Amino acid sequence: MKKLIILPFAEQDIRESTNHYAEKEIGLDKTFLKVINQAFQLILENPLSFPIIIKNIRKFVIKDFPFNIFYIAKKDTIYILAVFHMKRDPGKWKKRSNK
Repeated sequence: MKKLIILPFAEQDIRESTNHYAEKEIGLDKTFLKVINQAFQLILENPLSFPIIIKNIRKFVIKDFPFNIFYIAKKDTIYILAVFHMKRDPGKWKKRSNK
């Protein structure tokens, strides 16, 4: 079974977005987290199914919220680099892939 590791920047992305949705509408934060967890499950089940966008970084598009998940699939581990709002500057998450 593959292991999922959410890197600190991605954890911060999730936390900030969850807080934003909690302030916007009651229960929307819980819905957001549910959708994110479902996306993580799909990535774990089929990590190579989603397109490579640069080098070895893949992108999963979330349909219910305007977010993409960027990740690297290694042999036994999936590394989540970012859970990124599509209207943010993509250069910000790309810098993370160089660290």
